[in-house]
Amino acid sequence: MSPSAELLEPHGGAASTTQKTAPAKTMAASTTADSKPAGASHNIIDIRQASVEMNLRDEIVSQFCAKKGPRTMPTLLLYDEAGLQLFENITYLEEYYLTNNEIDVLTAAAAEIAELIPQDSMIIELGSGNLRKINLLLQALETSGKRVEYYALDLSLQELQRTLSQLPRYENVRCFGLLGTYDDGREWLKTPAILHRQKCIVTLGSSIGNFHRDDAADFLRGFSDVLHPGDSILVGLDGCVDADKV
Repeated sequence: MSPSAELLEPHGGAASTTQKTAPAKTMAASTTADSKPAGASHNIIDIRQASVEMNLRDEIVSQFCAKKGPRTMPTLLLYDEAGLQLFENITYLEEYYLTNNEIDVLTAAAAEIAELIPQDSMIIELGSGNLRKINLLLQALETSGKRVEYYALDLSLQELQRTLSQLPRYENVRCFGLLGTYDDGREWLKTPAILHRQKCIVTLGSSIGNFHRDDAADFLRGFSDVLHPGDSILVGLDGCVDADKV
């Protein structure tokens, strides 16, 4: 049986667990949703400002029309449902050391990280994937008794449905999906209803290592600009210096 989820799409008025959300720039997730057992339906908020096809077309044209440097294809092409599942399979390979190393770090430090996240915070994970790593932090937050909301941002509705349905039941941590790109997520964070809530932005898996140095700085700056004092960004980076292993 396929995992289920409730997709919240643009709709006038405030969001709730039974009605659709306002457009991306004014939508807000419900804060009254009950905790759900593993395998149950989770709210997934559609924050896309444009179709993925439009984003791809514009990015392909931009990269092929670049006046300097090599012509490239956007990595967004790789991240459909099949691509995301293929990458998940890769993360279980022994040769792909990064995931296991990051799991070791989070296992050791999750409780300490949880202490630094304030009560009633929003945790937004960029490119959430299979949630195997973030679940270690969510478990630590659950144990701490802090009430928080977790938002998994990803491109595939089917993958959000599947991965969110596999999370365990939490009493203090409420889980939502965000369907969209990084840019969509950054714009959604400007929504007036959530603008001044405490937030922790999470990017794991050394995803930022896919950027060139200047682009990585711009990426982090873009999210930093929508945060406020007391907010935080948790970044996972590959620290391996063994060229053969990498």
